[in-house]
Amino acid sequence: MNLNKMFVFIFVFMLVFAALLVTMPGEFRLLGITADVQDKEAEEFFNEADILMYNNTLTLNLTYPESKKYDFDLPSGQKLDFWWGEEYVLGYSVGAMLELRHLENELWGWWYQWHRLIVQEPYASQVQNPDWGITNAEILELFDEDYNASYCEFSCSHISVKLFITTYNQSWTLAESIANGKITLYTTYNVDWTSTGVSMWHVMMQILAFQNPDLGIPGIFGQILAAGFGGGLWACIAILVFALITSVIPTISGWRGD
Repeated sequence: MNLNKMFVFIFVFMLVFAALLVTMPGEFRLLGITADVQDKEAEEFFNEADILMYNNTLTLNLTYPESKKYDFDLPSGQKLDFWWGEEYVLGYSVGAMLELRHLENELWGWWYQWHRLIVQEPYASQVQNPDWGITNAEILELFDEDYNASYCEFSCSHISVKLFITTYNQSWTLAESIANGKITLYTTYNVDWTSTGVSMWHVMMQILAFQNPDLGIPGIFGQILAAGFGGGLWACIAILVFALITSVIPTISGWRGD
């Protein structure tokens, strides 16, 4: 077996695959994503408000810092974080805020990098720090009688979120719910599948670390493609490593390729 040919094959194959993956239409990544995973309670809420979108529901406890992270059908390794806690500027507190953050997995899951979703107009002009989030007082100011809930929209270059904030207990007013430290969030979201595309560098590093690559393709087909792509290259890499070791250590036998 010629090692040079194998090395060239791996290099060319990864380049071609990278080009195909990066230029893959965003609609292709939507295959396998259906509305069947949506929360029934949230679906009823949005149906009553005459809004037809994908949706999810969650609760937040405002008595202490809290972070709830959800996949929301984002590409593997990415999450949408509903964050509540105290914010500081130059060491001074600017109050507790509800923030939405887009998280992206780095270094094979050792840590996440993130950025905030920004409050959009016409709601941005009603809050003090639209680049961060909204405070308790601003939640009350954004109350919409038509929905019987506070309403706000957040967005970054990857995700757009429509957020309804309502009471945790139906017998409470929204002000009482906030005072009692519990609120319910109903969300609809839209993902820009082009801007959230898979990083080929991330895929290559996963392959070199012998991890199943995240190709950003959901469903069984995506799992089969990832396993086949990774398994074939792992076999070639393993042969190259074995050949290199046996060629530099003469006491180890077993490889007699070119």
